[in-house]
Amino acid sequence: MTRLFQLCMAAALAVGMTAPAAFAKEYKFGDHTSSTLTVKAWQAFGAEEYEDAIVYARKCVELYQEPAREMQAGLEDYVTGTNDEVFSYWALNDVATSLFIQAKSLIALERTDEARAVIQELVDNFTFGQCWDPSGGWFWRPAEAAGELL
Repeated sequence: MTRLFQLCMAAALAVGMTAPAAFAKEYKFGDHTSSTLTVKAWQAFGAEEYEDAIVYARKCVELYQEPAREMQAGLEDYVTGTNDEVFSYWALNDVATSLFIQAKSLIALERTDEARAVIQELVDNFTFGQCWDPSGGWFWRPAEAAGELL
């Protein structure tokens, strides 16, 4: 009976260890810059690949939330001035945008409670992030737009 138990445990471990790897999707994060990750998140969202959008958005937040927090801490209002001045807050802008994409993706997946938590994180900690709209040629505010999502 001990040998049978050992064989069953070995089989269970083998299945448990290999099954997730067989189904795991490999993500290409490019050069890992905040702008690359944010663009990949937007592209995945636009293609309705919401889980992928979440992965790219979370990676951006994971890698750049600390510099984004530092940038946010130095502000009392939204950055104004030239586009270059606004773009100089790259980490804050990309993290705020990534959180917005993550929230929209979670809503699309009907994971409303998770979306609420992400929106709260955005509003509480990355309020002054801005996102450039290349088609409109202006900056919009992810924290303000997120308030209208739910």
